[in-house]
Amino acid sequence: MMESEEKTGIGGRVNGPFFSEIRLATGFLTILPVLPAGTADDDAVAKSFRWFPLIGFMIGAFLCFEDAMLALFLRGALRSAIVLMSLAAITGAVHLDGLADTADALGAGRNHARAHEILRDSRIGTFGALAVVFVTVVKILALAQLRGSPRYAALWLAPGLARWAMVAVPWQLEYLRPQGAGRILLDGKDPNGLPISCVVAIVGVALVFSAHALLACVVAVTLATALRAFYRRWLGGVTGDLIGAAGEIVELCVLVAMAAHGASLNRSAFI
Repeated sequence: MMESEEKTGIGGRVNGPFFSEIRLATGFLTILPVLPAGTADDDAVAKSFRWFPLIGFMIGAFLCFEDAMLALFLRGALRSAIVLMSLAAITGAVHLDGLADTADALGAGRNHARAHEILRDSRIGTFGALAVVFVTVVKILALAQLRGSPRYAALWLAPGLARWAMVAVPWQLEYLRPQGAGRILLDGKDPNGLPISCVVAIVGVALVFSAHALLACVVAVTLATALRAFYRRWLGGVTGDLIGAAGEIVELCVLVAMAAHGASLNRSAFI
């Protein structure tokens, strides 16, 4: 998630700090060519993280539109697969890559040095490949279970809450690499980052508030808290891969929880 800016560079100045931060956040989270040539200052980079949930909800809005268009021609799992493949494409699959690296690192067990080495390795191992396949398949199956407004709520909420978790999980934890935008964020240069991202997430949830949305919030907050504690205990901090993996896990579990809730409501309707 955050390693990408080290490879591609971070764009610079646009019309005012707010728009600069939005463009930086969009550049971090998508493959859209929104970043101009140049280098942004540390303050703008740090503050861009607060807008991650906003970019997530924007992605969700696009997925809702795409799903509505595909519904004219396709039904069931095929439509869900295309929509979720679009999500992976828009984000450059960088969070799935983080998930794969994290899964491989978990295979190292308590050998922290080996885990760090695996996280730095760009290759994907057996555990990583299995994690990507599992998450992708389960996402498709979960989304395929949803119909009507709960389906669009899930497409809206899952990306937004996942990107909120990417801010919440690493908040004030040590960044385990000497360089990268993650260090700027975690050095505390934007003390309002998490509160603002929480406000953005609350507004995004309020727009589609329902029992499904409330469940999605509970799942996201619970997982973010658990992953934060796990990362601290496991390695003592976070890397971009771990943050990206957190986003994928939250996205998956929000979809599964909403699908399960929808299925339980359908069952109760027949009792």
